[in-house]
Amino acid sequence: MSAYFDKVTETAVLDVQAAGPGLRNATLNKAAFSLGRHAHMRSADVNRALEEVNAAAAGIGLPAHEIKATVGSGFKRGLENPRTVDESDTPFQPSELDRLITRLATDGLLVRDDEQREEKVAKARAAWASAVPISRDNKDAVRPALRYINSRNIAAKSADGARFAPSIYGGPAIIFPATNQAGEVTGIQAVLLTQDGEKRTHNGISKYSRGVIAGSVMEIGSDSDTAPIIICEGPEDALSVSQAAEGQAKVVCTFGKAGMSTYVPPRGADVTICADPDLDVKAVGEALNYDGSIRVHVVRFSDLDDQTSDANDYLREHGQEALKKALAMAIPAELQVAQEVEGAFQGPTAYNMWDAATLPPRQWVYGQHYLRSFVSLLASAGGVGKTSMQIVEALAIVTGKPLLGETVHESGKVWLINLEDPLEEMQRRVLAAMQHYGIKREEIEGRLFIDAGRDFQMTFATQTRDGVVPNDALVEYMERRIAEEGIVFVTIDPWVGAVDISENDNSAMNTAVAGVRRVADVANCAFCLVHHIRKTNGEDATADAIRGAGSLLSAARAARVINKVSEEDANNLGLRGEEARGIFRVDDGKANLAPPATEAVYRKMVGVQIANGEYVGTCTLFKMPDLFDGVTAKDAMRCQKAVGIAAQEDEPLRANVQAKRWVGHTVGEELGLDTADRAEKSRVAAIVRKWIETDVLRAEMIPSGRDGRDVPCVVVGTWITGDEAGM
Repeated sequence: MSAYFDKVTETAVLDVQAAGPGLRNATLNKAAFSLGRHAHMRSADVNRALEEVNAAAAGIGLPAHEIKATVGSGFKRGLENPRTVDESDTPFQPSELDRLITRLATDGLLVRDDEQREEKVAKARAAWASAVPISRDNKDAVRPALRYINSRNIAAKSADGARFAPSIYGGPAIIFPATNQAGEVTGIQAVLLTQDGEKRTHNGISKYSRGVIAGSVMEIGSDSDTAPIIICEGPEDALSVSQAAEGQAKVVCTFGKAGMSTYVPPRGADVTICADPDLDVKAVGEALNYDGSIRVHVVRFSDLDDQTSDANDYLREHGQEALKKALAMAIPAELQVAQEVEGAFQGPTAYNMWDAATLPPRQWVYGQHYLRSFVSLLASAGGVGKTSMQIVEALAIVTGKPLLGETVHESGKVWLINLEDPLEEMQRRVLAAMQHYGIKREEIEGRLFIDAGRDFQMTFATQTRDGVVPNDALVEYMERRIAEEGIVFVTIDPWVGAVDISENDNSAMNTAVAGVRRVADVANCAFCLVHHIRKTNGEDATADAIRGAGSLLSAARAARVINKVSEEDANNLGLRGEEARGIFRVDDGKANLAPPATEAVYRKMVGVQIANGEYVGTCTLFKMPDLFDGVTAKDAMRCQKAVGIAAQEDEPLRANVQAKRWVGHTVGEELGLDTADRAEKSRVAAIVRKWIETDVLRAEMIPSGRDGRDVPCVVVGTWITGDEAGM
C-alpha cells in the first residue's frame, strides 16, 4: 500500500473507532468516501483498507449488513469524486469503476448502492402497498406475523402499525413503515419470519431495510399535538409501549439510536426516552431539547431489571401493568438545558466603550508568559531542562524574586503537578533550586504545592469507542481547590500524562483542553501545560514542531519552545568547552497577548550538591558573552590594515579555518586572541563571520598564485574611517 493511501486508511479507521452514538453511520460513510477518493492511487490496497474500516465499524457495534450498505454508498461517491495527489494518479474510467465495485461486492466488503433515492423509496412503497394489514379478521393470511407478535406479548389490535408480507427475501416477514413528516412512507424494515412465527435469516441477517430509513420514523398511538411523546429504538418496543400507554401517548420508533438524535419533537413537548443500556441519554436528550422548551425524561429498563434491556423485554418479563408503571416513573434526564432568551444571550449589543483607561489591565503573573485566566504552553524535547526551569519559575512566583531575570508581576501560591517524575525527584530539584538561589523555608512554606508520581492519576478526558468523555468531576474539583487555596499559577508536566486520548485528534484535544481552560477561567489562575516536540532531524524546533493536534497550540495564548544549544554551536558563539555544557535557548513560539521577545533567552543547567551528598541539576539565568567585548572600531580598523597588507605582500588570506594562512590567525594576533586555543579560535571565527556580514571584511573567490584555481579568500570590505574609529 502506498504511504499516502496508508495514511488515509489509518485516519479513516481512527475516525470510525472514535465515533460516538448517533454519529457512527455518518462517520463510517465519511471514512468510506475518503477511501473511495483515493482508491485509484498506485499501489492502493483497497481490499485491505475496506477490511480494516469494516472491522472498526463492527468494533463499535454496527451490524454487518448496515456496514456494507453504508460503506458501499460512501465508497462509490468517493470513486466518483477522485482526488489526485500525484500526476501519475489516474482516476478510474467508468468501466474500471464498475468492475471494482463488482469485485468488492463479490468479496463481501460492501453492498452496491446503484439505486437512486427515488427508486429506493418507490420500491419500499410498493412493498408496503402489497403487504397485508395484521388483524384477527384475516388471521389465516397473516398467521406467521400473529404468532410472532403474540410470542412477544403484543396483541393483534396493538399491531395495526405493522403489516405482513407473505414473501420477501425468501419467505414471510412482518414489516414496519418509516414515514417522513408528511406521513408518507419512505422506507420499510422487515423482520424475517418462518411459517411458525420464529425469526429466520437470509444471508445471515434477520432484519432488512428498504428505501430511506434515516430521518424517518414510525408513529403510532395518539395523534394529539399535546399528547406526551415516548421514543423507542425498535418497532417491537414501540408496539409494546403503545399497548401499555393505551392510546394516551404518541409513540415514535426511530429505527436505531441515530434516529433518536435527529427526531424533532414539537416545542414544549413532554418526551420520554426508552433507553437501551448503551444509549448516551445525555447526548440524545440535549439533541431533542433543541430550544430549551422540551421536557425530557428517561426510563432505562436495565436499571429496573438487569435481565432486561428494552421495553419489549420488560413487557414479556413483567407484564403490561408493570411496563405502564415503569413509563409513568420515568425520571428527568440530566441535560445541559438551553436557557430561555431572557436569562441568556440577548445580542446584538452596541459597542459603547470609549475610554481605555477604564478597562482593567491584563493580570500578568510572570513575564509575558503566564496570565490569569489563560492557558500557556511550554514544549521541548526530553531531558533538556524544562521541568527544572518550571520549578525555578514557580519559586520566582512564590517568592516574588526575578530568579531568571523575568519580571514577577504578581507573587502568589503555585501548584506544580508532575505526572512523570517521582515525588522524591521533584523534592530533590526544589531543594537544589532553593539552595542555589538562597531561598529559605519560610519563604515558600504554605505557598508551594507539589503533586507528583508516575502512578498519580489526573485525566481530563478519556477517548472511548463511543467518543471523548470529559472528566467534569476533576474540572469541578480543581476549580474549587484552586479557589480555596488562592493559587495563582498551575503547571501540568507533561500534558500527555493528563489525558487518555489520541494526541493527533483535534476534536479530542479540544475537549481535553476545554476542561483546563474552564478551570483557568473560573478559578482565575494562570496555567502552563508542558508538552513534547516531534523529532526535528537536528533542526531547531519551532511552535510547528509541538507534538500532536494543532488545537493544543490554538488553545494556548502564549507558547515557548526550548532548544538545546550544542557544544559546537556554543563554541561558534565564542564559549569555552565547559561553558557550553547544559545551555538551552527559550524562544517565543506564540505570543497572542504580548509582543514576542526581541532576542533569544538562554538558560543553563548547573549541578548543585544538596545535603545528602547528591548533585542535582537546577536551572539558572545565562547570558551569552558579547563577541565584541573589548573589541573597538579602532581594533577593527587595525585588523583591516593587517588583512590588506597581507594581500599586498603575498596573496589574500584564506577563508578556510583549516588553511595555514587563515584570516583568523591574523585577526586573532591583532586582537590578542590565541587561535591555538579552541574557544578563542571559535570566538575569532565568529568575529570574522560577523565582520563579513557587515562588510568590514569581504569574502571573494580569487585565483591562487600556486595553480591559478579560484579559492575562497577574505579581503578588506568597506574601510572604517578615522571618525568612526574615534581618531
